[in-house]
Amino acid sequence: MSKIILKPFQENAIAELRNQFLTLWKSNNRKTELILKSPTGSGKTIMMAQFLRDLTGDPQFDADKCFLWFSFNEPSYLQSKNKLLNYYGGAGELNLLDLIDLANKKKLEKNNIFFINWQKLKSSTKEGRKLRNPTEYTEGDDGQFDELIKKTQKDGREIILIVDEAHRDTDTNLADELINLIDPKIILKVTATPKAIPNALEIQMKTKGFVNVTREDVVEAELIKEKIITQTKEDLENVKKKEIDQDILLLDLAYNKREELLKKYKDFELDINPLALIQLPNDDISTKETLDQTKMELVKNYLREKGVPGHKVAIWLAGPKENLEDIEENDSEVDFLIFKQAAATGWDCPRASILVMFREIRNPVFHTQTVGRVLRMPEARFYSEQELNKAYLYTNYERNQVRENWGKLGTNKPFIYTSKRKKGITPIKLESTYMSRPNYNDLGDSFQNIFEKIANKHFEIEKGDSPAVVKKKLEQKGLSFDSLNIDNNMIVDAEIENFDNFIQELVDHGTDLNRETSKNDLIRTYNMRCFDILAKQEDEKRRFAPARSWGKLKTALNVWIKKASKEDRDNYYKLIVKDLLKLDSELVKIISDALLKYRPIREEEVHQKASRSKGTTLLDIPNEILEYNEDYEEIKKGVNRCSMKPFYLQKEYLGKINETRFIKYLEGKDNVEWWHKNGDEGSDYFAIPYYDHNKHRERLFYPDWIIKLKNGITLIVDTKKGKTASENETKWKAEALQEWIKKQKNKTLIGGIVVEFSNIWKINSKDTYNYEDSGKEFEFLDKFF
Repeated sequence: MSKIILKPFQENAIAELRNQFLTLWKSNNRKTELILKSPTGSGKTIMMAQFLRDLTGDPQFDADKCFLWFSFNEPSYLQSKNKLLNYYGGAGELNLLDLIDLANKKKLEKNNIFFINWQKLKSSTKEGRKLRNPTEYTEGDDGQFDELIKKTQKDGREIILIVDEAHRDTDTNLADELINLIDPKIILKVTATPKAIPNALEIQMKTKGFVNVTREDVVEAELIKEKIITQTKEDLENVKKKEIDQDILLLDLAYNKREELLKKYKDFELDINPLALIQLPNDDISTKETLDQTKMELVKNYLREKGVPGHKVAIWLAGPKENLEDIEENDSEVDFLIFKQAAATGWDCPRASILVMFREIRNPVFHTQTVGRVLRMPEARFYSEQELNKAYLYTNYERNQVRENWGKLGTNKPFIYTSKRKKGITPIKLESTYMSRPNYNDLGDSFQNIFEKIANKHFEIEKGDSPAVVKKKLEQKGLSFDSLNIDNNMIVDAEIENFDNFIQELVDHGTDLNRETSKNDLIRTYNMRCFDILAKQEDEKRRFAPARSWGKLKTALNVWIKKASKEDRDNYYKLIVKDLLKLDSELVKIISDALLKYRPIREEEVHQKASRSKGTTLLDIPNEILEYNEDYEEIKKGVNRCSMKPFYLQKEYLGKINETRFIKYLEGKDNVEWWHKNGDEGSDYFAIPYYDHNKHRERLFYPDWIIKLKNGITLIVDTKKGKTASENETKWKAEALQEWIKKQKNKTLIGGIVVEFSNIWKINSKDTYNYEDSGKEFEFLDKFF
């Protein structure tokens, strides 16, 4: 089996995809679109692999169905199939097929997945004619592909169509014709950038479905880099050494950056060799007669002059392929990869951090999909060294060409604006925290011991009790090994529509059978009941993520009952399931008590884990350089005391009016030496830890403002307005800030929450934060100026 551990956002997306799929399946509609929108680098194929695995083994869903997986080219379909094969560990739980199997497969069986490059089905190509027209291998007037589909449909088997990279050319006449042939009940479209997003009415009427994974989720999980730093034509023109050929300058920038990143990895004692990707223009060959040398020759000559050995340079073109073996491994010896389009889409190499893109002459279009190749993190975690959490793009495309086409990558926008610390400002150093997410609000292994103690207490089981004594005590509260048959109205033969009303649905839709529940149904019921118990906990202190915790709950039940009763698994499974299905279940009571008892224990474990997964770094404030994407705009007026030049502010966000008013306030204070606007995510910005009691985990707080006064005081404040000033989260952040300031043992540091009351700015810098509309817990901010 694969060792890949899914991230929480992936598990959440898979669960939501499953729920929406089952909802759409119940409708009478056909060709219903279900869109999974997920950023480049988020592991879309892995999510689909787990979704298909879950759907196939789902206790709620055992429909006669198969899957047709459309990819848009040959490498893409092979990558998808191989990823699923590797994820499943080569196991046969889902039979993965492609055109090679077509000669021996006349129809698709239940749970088969058939992969195909859908462009091969074009009847205008040689292979397309073979697949779509009758041959010696077919029986009637249809080609092999059409015959495969029709024979599958004749068996009454539903086909689910999966369209990978669905933003590509799937709205053509060919695509429409194929969809009409396949007549899928559901079309599952997987893409980072859907051409259209369903509206609320379409979702409500169950004519379409939509699952969205945000870039913020993926960045927080540390799967993709925080930023892409872009070098554009305008920036290159500002470089002093203008006598250097622009192409050589791009290569210089990439070469030097690779050496810099390599050194930083070595400083951390990490065996990671950063890869620089060099994309040649598609028209490289056609310009050979008019140029002294092609870009390929230029790049190879450059690397040769730099002393890069041939075995450290890989080539991936339609024809030549060199040194590609194990290139994806973090410790590969290959330093540079030269390619055109082959590596541009779908290829995964997390150690790739640098991309050089040469502008095409005939058709200067910035190919955004290629940038996705440098988004991933090599170890799926961030480092305390900020430069290792970024990707670097060097290109001679013009800035407007980059900007106009970047929307195709969704929220993965480049940082195209640069702001620098003003000359004459001496930065201060602040201890900033970075962390990897240590807590997913799940049950840990230690839950087993807590459950055992509470269960034994509930049944009055004592150390030394014989199995016979234990069974008698269990029987006194309704758990008897002498009556293990599951009543027929508890059998899970039905497809359960309402997961929140599991037991009632089970009773209403269970099939009456005059036999004992099958072992498979028993296991499915057990698994689902564990999930359901966790999902329906109303008390926040008892709530743990069901998708990550149901297995630990099941293990705790099994270990306890086996240890106490010494019965074999078949018997204690029946005992547990029979009780869990009762409306007055004894075990459900125990589970509820155990969850409550376990909460502080788990929080302490998470705290200990967090202390190992976070660190601090001394951050220069103001930063020497900050980068911004197109969501920001330059503010030219009323920012004279700002620490950075030029000053960029986000175009639209909640609280912008309040913060703009605060800037105006600061600009009017003569005692302000400089003010600095902090960011709200990423290791470039100042952050302190605080504990989120709602999500039961430690998070980072990024105060809005760092203000240096001429009297030596440094203010660290967060501006709030209205309801946000009274929220619990503000209280937790405010009190964490005071704790952080105390630890710094620096009397010139003052921090707090700042609110404007009747046009007067006030601050709450107390150890314990309270808020009232009157502002009596606040003092005048002016006193510090």
